[in-house]
Amino acid sequence: MSEEQLTEIDPYYRFFELKLDSWDLFESVNLRKSKIVLASDLNPVIDFFNAAEVGIGGRNAKQAATELNLDAADEGRLGVLLRLRSYDVYTLRAALGERLTPERFAKLALPDEEKRVLEEYTREYTRALFKLIFEDTGAEAGDRDTMRKMLEGSSRDIVQRNVMGLAKKFNIKPDELVNYIAGVGEMLLAIAFYKKCFDENRPTMQNFLLDMKGLWENNILCMRHLNLRQNTHSMLNFGARTIKALEEYFKSYDNIGQIWIDITPERFKALREKIERQYPTIGAILCIWQVKINAWNQRFYRRKRKAADNSPEQFAVFFQERIFPDFDKIGKYLDEVKNFDTSLG
Repeated sequence: MSEEQLTEIDPYYRFFELKLDSWDLFESVNLRKSKIVLASDLNPVIDFFNAAEVGIGGRNAKQAATELNLDAADEGRLGVLLRLRSYDVYTLRAALGERLTPERFAKLALPDEEKRVLEEYTREYTRALFKLIFEDTGAEAGDRDTMRKMLEGSSRDIVQRNVMGLAKKFNIKPDELVNYIAGVGEMLLAIAFYKKCFDENRPTMQNFLLDMKGLWENNILCMRHLNLRQNTHSMLNFGARTIKALEEYFKSYDNIGQIWIDITPERFKALREKIERQYPTIGAILCIWQVKINAWNQRFYRRKRKAADNSPEQFAVFFQERIFPDFDKIGKYLDEVKNFDTSLG
C-alpha cells in the first residue's frame, strides 16, 4: 500500500469522527458547523470552528447546548451521539432511528454508488433467494435494482406462484414482498459495510502491529520503560483477538442464503433484530483501532515525515502516553462478539 493509503481512511469508513453537516440531523445551523471526534482516550469531544473554519476548542454536550441555545430535540440527539463509540452510518441509524423523522432517517444512508460496491459481498443472499423463487432457472441479479425489476417486470407471471408462497410464509401481502426483500438486503449491506471496512483497514492495522512487535522485542527500551513489554504484549494480544473475532463473525454469514429455507415470520424477525443489535459493537471495535492507529500514524507516518525522523525512544514514549491508555476498553466489545448468537436458525 502507498503511504497515503496507510495513513488515511475514506470518509465513509472513518468511524472516529462525525462532521455534523454530513447528514440532516440537527436544526441548529451553528451546531452543523462542528464535528464530534473520539479523542485518543476514546471519549468524544465536540470541535467548534469559526467562520474561517479554524478550530476554536472542544465542548461537551452541556456546554454546546448552553452556548448554542439548542432546542430539546437537538440536545437529545447530540446526547445520544456523545454516548456512541463509533460514528459509522449503521451505528448512527441504530441509535437515532426513534429521534429522526422518516424523511431525515431515509437520508441517513450510504450513497447508491457505495451500496453498489457493497452488493458484491451479498451475492450469496441473492442467489439463494432467486433459486427459491425462480425454481433454480439460473436467474441472478447483480444489484437490488435489477432484483426489483425482475420481480416486478416481465418475469412476474413465471414467479407468481412462488412469490405467493413466500408472501404466505412471511404473512404479508404479495405486493409488499419486494420491499420486504429490499429490507433484508439493507441489513446484509450493513454486514458487508463492516467487512469492507475491516478488509481495507487490515493492512494498516498489521503495519501498526509490526511497530508494536518491534517495541515488545526491544530489550533496552523495555528495561527503560516500566511495563512497556507487558503493555505491548497486551496490544498484540488484542490485535490477534480482534482479527480472530471479526474473521469468525463475517464467516458466519457466508451462507446467509440459508435463511430462505423454511423461513417463518418469527424466525426472520428475530434474525433481523439480532443482526441490527450487533452493528454498534462491530463499529466500536473497528473505531477504537482507528482512533489509536490514526494517532500513531499522524505522529510518525504523516506525509513528508521521514523514517529517519522517528526513533525507538519516541515510539516507546508515545505508545505509553497516548496509545495504550484506555485501549483495554476494546475488551468489552470483543467479549460481546464472542457471545454473539450468529446462527441463522
